[in-house]
Amino acid sequence: MGKFLYQKAREEIISLIQDGDIKPSEKIMPERELSELLGYNRMTIKKAINSLVAEGVLMKKRGAGTFLLGTDNSNKFDIGDEAPISLSQGIKVKGMISSSFVESFKIIYDTPELMTIFGDYFEFFELIRVREAGSEAVSIQKAYFPFRLFKDAHRYDFSQFSLYDYMEYKNKRPIIFKKRFFARRVEKNMNLEKIGARAGEYVLCIEYLGYTEQNELVEYTQSFFDSNKVNLAIEIPR
Repeated sequence: MGKFLYQKAREEIISLIQDGDIKPSEKIMPERELSELLGYNRMTIKKAINSLVAEGVLMKKRGAGTFLLGTDNSNKFDIGDEAPISLSQGIKVKGMISSSFVESFKIIYDTPELMTIFGDYFEFFELIRVREAGSEAVSIQKAYFPFRLFKDAHRYDFSQFSLYDYMEYKNKRPIIFKKRFFARRVEKNMNLEKIGARAGEYVLCIEYLGYTEQNELVEYTQSFFDSNKVNLAIEIPR
C-alpha cells in the first residue's frame, strides 16, 4: 500500500528541517506558503503539520504560529519504535551532521550463539558499522547474516551501499522484525570503546531478527547505544 499524501508531505517538511531551511526554535512558514512550495493542498499540509506536532517535532503556539522545537542541552536523540523520526533524521534536526562508516566486515565461523539462532548455518558475515553525530559516535551496529545465502556480499562496499538494498537485490530483504530492548553488560571483547563503553558498564542494546516475507531468518543484528546520548521511546502494551 502506498503512503498517504500527508505522509509524503510530512517527509518533505522533515527534509526542509534536515536541509536547514527550518532551524530549531524558528517559526515555520504558513500552511498556504508550504502548500505552494511543496505542491500539496492546504488540507494535506495541515494534516502533515498536525502529525509532526503530535510526534513532538513541531509545536503550535496560540496566536503565534507553528515552530520547530529547539534542541535540548543534552543533545539526546530519540530511538525506538515510538520515536517520531529516525536517528539519522534526529541528528540532522539538531543541526548536526549524520554519518556512518564500516568498522569491519568479515566472515566468522562456528559461533555457537549464531548457530543456535540460525540453525542450519555455521558461516556468517559480520558487518560492524558506527553511527556518528558530528564527530561523536552514538551507536555501534553489529549485523550477522548467513554466508550461504549471501555468498557475494564481500564484493560490495557497505559504506556506500545499503545492506537492505543488497538483500532486496538477492530477493531476501527482511520485512518482518522481532525486537528486544535491554541493558547489556559490556564484556572485554565487545569493542564498544567508540561509544565510551568500558567493560563492566551497561549500554542500551536493541536486538532484532529479520525475516523475509517467506518467514526465512536472514539477519540478526545488535545495535549498541551510548545511553548518555539517546532516549528510548517504545510503546508498552497494556
